[in-house]
Amino acid sequence: MRTWALLLGGLVIWAVHFFTLYIVASVFLTTPLARILTLLITLACFGAIGLLALHVRRIDTDTGMDRWVRTIALLGLGVSGVAILWQGLPALLV
Repeated sequence: MRTWALLLGGLVIWAVHFFTLYIVASVFLTTPLARILTLLITLACFGAIGLLALHVRRIDTDTGMDRWVRTIALLGLGVSGVAILWQGLPALLV
């Protein structure tokens, strides 16, 4: 179970970010409050990705499977970080 949580952690954070931004955009439309909430949600998700990345980096890589899980988890966190940036940036720049 821990392995699946590590492998899918970044993608879950990305999904949470996506749906919370969708809710904020639907409720508050283009108000300044929507921009502030978008910034706060984006920063919170980046913080969660950073904490999870620190946790993943502490995995002992004794076996080949542990190295594979660590590599794929960090790759997923990186992709999720880029996706979160791409989702949050347009709302903050416009």
